[in-house]
Amino acid sequence: MKFESKFNFGNRPFLIATTPEQVFECCTFCNGLCKICGADLTYTRCPECWGKGGRKKHINKGWRVDGQRTVGEIRIRHRCKSNGQDPDSIFSNYGPQEEEYEEEYMCNETGIGSGSVHKAETLWPTMEEAQAECDRLNELVVD
Repeated sequence: MKFESKFNFGNRPFLIATTPEQVFECCTFCNGLCKICGADLTYTRCPECWGKGGRKKHINKGWRVDGQRTVGEIRIRHRCKSNGQDPDSIFSNYGPQEEEYEEEYMCNETGIGSGSVHKAETLWPTMEEAQAECDRLNELVVD
């Protein structure tokens, strides 16, 4: 069996990624005071925000081209699994099976072996194709 990948070693595809924005949400339990008053009039740390006054939340602000990467590792997984056994028959490996195909890449810029793993759907051969995909995905985002 021969596996063919979208990119090869040393290719420089363009990565697309979401743009997160970090916002601070004030704690509704202590109203951002970081502490609460007990029945004995002593103050203790808020049990909801752990005395931090709230929490940080990440909001997706859309897709963008995150630059060019150099392919350093290719991971291809091809699995076949049975659709299930008919209770009235004997299981057969020759019966119809569902296939799963997954292609992932690790790039030199983010580390090989212990860095980020990028799915094939987020890597594009040219800047124009990557930008077109970002524009398409941004149109699907519902505000």
